[in-house]
Amino acid sequence: MNTQKKRYRFFVIEDSRGDFILLEKYLNRSFSIPSVTRVATYAEAEAVLQEAHPFEFDAILLDLSLPDKSGRDLVDAVLDQANGTPIIVITGFSDLDFSLETIQKGVADYLLKDELSPEDLQKSILYTIQRAATVKQLENEKEEYKQRFENSPDPMLLVDKQTELILDVNQAAEERYGYSRSEFVSKGFGDLFYDDGSLKDMPERAPGNRSILQQGLQHHKKNNGDVIHVDVRLSMVPYSEKEAVMVSATAVANSNPGDEESDLLLSAINSSSEAVAIFDTADRIEESGIVVVNEAFSRLTDFSAREAKGETISLLFGENTSSNGAADLKNAIFHREATRTEVVLHQNDGTPFWADVLIDPMEDQRGVCTNMVMTIRDITEKKEEEEKVRKSLEEKELLLSEIHHRIKNNLALVSGMLQMQVFDEENEEVLNKLNNSMLRVETMASIHQLLYESSSFSRLEFSKIVDKLIKTTHNSFSSEKDIEFEIETEPFELNINQAVPCSLIINEAITNVYKHAFAGRDTGWIGAKLYLDGETVRFSLEDDGHGLPDDFDPSKVSSLGTKIVRALAKQLHGSFTLENRDEGGTRFTLQFPVKKE
Repeated sequence: MNTQKKRYRFFVIEDSRGDFILLEKYLNRSFSIPSVTRVATYAEAEAVLQEAHPFEFDAILLDLSLPDKSGRDLVDAVLDQANGTPIIVITGFSDLDFSLETIQKGVADYLLKDELSPEDLQKSILYTIQRAATVKQLENEKEEYKQRFENSPDPMLLVDKQTELILDVNQAAEERYGYSRSEFVSKGFGDLFYDDGSLKDMPERAPGNRSILQQGLQHHKKNNGDVIHVDVRLSMVPYSEKEAVMVSATAVANSNPGDEESDLLLSAINSSSEAVAIFDTADRIEESGIVVVNEAFSRLTDFSAREAKGETISLLFGENTSSNGAADLKNAIFHREATRTEVVLHQNDGTPFWADVLIDPMEDQRGVCTNMVMTIRDITEKKEEEEKVRKSLEEKELLLSEIHHRIKNNLALVSGMLQMQVFDEENEEVLNKLNNSMLRVETMASIHQLLYESSSFSRLEFSKIVDKLIKTTHNSFSSEKDIEFEIETEPFELNINQAVPCSLIINEAITNVYKHAFAGRDTGWIGAKLYLDGETVRFSLEDDGHGLPDDFDPSKVSSLGTKIVRALAKQLHGSFTLENRDEGGTRFTLQFPVKKE
């Protein structure tokens, strides 16, 4: 049934006239007046793709066997010409290894002609187009973030949280400190300190502001030996699978230790583009009054210098000002302590605005604090943009959670239908195959259930899956047997692209043990170990069953389960062994390198 309002554009590369007519029928049934362009050879396809705008087509439907090119060469060539347009292979060639290989190369989906239906085609196309759009959006957001980093007027540094080595800097940092980017990345963050210091010396969290992880005032040294007084703000960011810290170093007054801050600030206050107010703290009273404001302060707050003089900082507070934020600012002035926070302040007419407030002490020649300087920057637009980003991320997380939930439900439905077929089947061989298929489906459903329940929607705590797989298989095959099992695991994460094939391999191994190891016995033992050895995942499954025949050769076994294990181990770039134990029974081992991405 056609439920689509958008007019989609499809490029069909298919030499069979009959197959194309069927595809066109399915497309017209599923989409509203689709635009369908068809060619019968790769040469024709290449000509179209070279002339087409990169986004002229929403999807490419590709047959694997053309008169002038086929198979891997055809897939590689079309991927190279597609300019990012998602490709769905529709073929009669059913080879698991090849299908996995094409998807790894970048093909979006792999559909078999003999099993194709309008509904399957529609779902595959819609999911493929949506996935491509989401990936493109994430790439654009990443590029936008990179541009903001590079174009920031303040020095910005990326620092490895564990080693404190500098990973990257922007142009403003090069200009401010006098180091080139290559010189920066050979240094640690502590090398910039005038005195000894590191990230660990900073406060855990900015007072009154949960969005800023750490902040503080520091003296840094430039390449030429000069010392600059900077306000440093830190926040956690992801960076190439590292736990990194974004460091923003904004220059403030008092560039060199020992200079008189009061002289520098008073001479610059009237020419400053940022709102500045100075409080008199010579007398230690609970709330100090304002003695000087600049024109930028009056423009931002709509309080004239006469209206502001003598007033306390409470002048800027209103119903939207948080009690914590107000208390932090008051305490900083009273205790003569430097602080920085983001808080909602109010203009003269009560209009609220988000402000980045920096408060710093001024000392006289005797080192006595006589005044506190407050600098206010309007960050309302920034906070509004942050809120938009936050809502967008929440929507994406909700979408990913719903996708995993629906996939899990659909797989559960498939498992239920297989179960119904089991109830109606009497042939023992068919029953075994149905039960095996049901366990494979339930294994994949378990993965999506764990992803749905986790805080990450692309990585999961993989050690949880082994216990679940063994218990599920035990319930399916050992209702009348007393099988003891021991499970040893350590917590570690796998991404979904490795978790799914690894789980299927473990399912095949466990199922094989329950089916063959304890035939004619009422008791048995199974031991499983799963752990991360450096950068290698290692899994072993042992039993005390009958063991393997003396003439057993795993390379000559051609069962479906063995084919699945071989194909999936190859996909993981890993290896497996199956051998007899000295104590009796068998041992299955699997190892593969873990991938962070």
